[in-house]
Amino acid sequence: MRTIPISITVMSLLMLVGCGQKSQTKNDEAAEHTHVEEEILLSEEQMKAVNIRTGQTEQRALSSIVRVNGELTLTPQTKASVNSLMGGVIKQILVYEGEYVKAGQTLAFLENTEIVELQKRYLTSSKEFLIAGQDLKRQQELASQGAGIEKNLQQATSVYEISKAELAGLEKQLQQLSLNPGQVSSGNLVTTIPIKAPISGTIDKIQINIGSYVDIQNQLMSLSDNSQMHCDIHIFEKDIPVVEVGQEVDIVLTNQSDISLKGVIYGINSSFENDAKAIIAHVSIKDKQGLKLFPGMYVTALINTGQQKTDAVPNDAIINREGKKYIFLLKDQTEKEGEKYFCFKSVEVVTGISELGYTQIKPLVPLDKDAEIVVSGAFYLSSMSGEDDDEH
Repeated sequence: MRTIPISITVMSLLMLVGCGQKSQTKNDEAAEHTHVEEEILLSEEQMKAVNIRTGQTEQRALSSIVRVNGELTLTPQTKASVNSLMGGVIKQILVYEGEYVKAGQTLAFLENTEIVELQKRYLTSSKEFLIAGQDLKRQQELASQGAGIEKNLQQATSVYEISKAELAGLEKQLQQLSLNPGQVSSGNLVTTIPIKAPISGTIDKIQINIGSYVDIQNQLMSLSDNSQMHCDIHIFEKDIPVVEVGQEVDIVLTNQSDISLKGVIYGINSSFENDAKAIIAHVSIKDKQGLKLFPGMYVTALINTGQQKTDAVPNDAIINREGKKYIFLLKDQTEKEGEKYFCFKSVEVVTGISELGYTQIKPLVPLDKDAEIVVSGAFYLSSMSGEDDDEH
């Protein structure tokens, strides 16, 4: 018989008697002893000593749950590769791996002589555009006075439009390289360009060193926004008909089974993954509870596929004796000499689905709607009857 972690003093206070009846002899107890009819009388003080709590059965959607596996992942919109639009030598690195950065923040500086040449072309194009604009204005004035030549006006217009397009193209190139065209126009030329973060997130990997040469094909860094973590779960063929967008999902981390997150299915793929005969359903996580979640964490997901409710109790409310399941029912309570006493009796039940700390039950004897049962500490009551809980 298993040792019960309760002091001898507390154990001596617990009484296995017929509630409201006098104690019988050992022979009578042996003759009349049955699990279902056992009654245990405890004082309020004794219940507190072993943390026995009572409550009622709950209505839980356990009978309509699909259990699947999956993992945490990020969408393509929450992962980014950092590249340069121009080759060059890395002059400075401003961030570290694991550092959180904001979108648009400068991560590094790259140096290339072509940067100066691009700025010179922009300055030259600006002057040419200014001259072309002046010439077009002069030709337009002459034409309005009838003294101009139409061919000259057409040519001036063409030069102006070409200069305008050339200037706009160079200005766009400067902006793509994160250079300010206004500063270039004022003669403030630079020899390096900043490499900026495309999204907000954490730097995962830095693949460059100061002085290394990179081109547009080299990935300089990678970063991810783990705040937008979601879950990909695998739905096998037999469960596909009952899984739909909008269904709620309970997500349990494989290595942290005491933590449960809430999610909702927002998308379901329409093709099988490789040879697994399973499709991927995408689940958004409602509240991450401040947890540090990382891509690749394995999870167990419980999909609520329907609204059917069933009677359920916490797992700690159920005991297993001789292959049968029991719960303890609060039969009566009395008061003697200013102290409350509670009378419990065991009731056999049939159990069903067990998920997230709750188990579906069906008592063999119907219980009142407001019946009070032991929801915590049933194991200790079982030990008082002289029988061990087979599953503890």
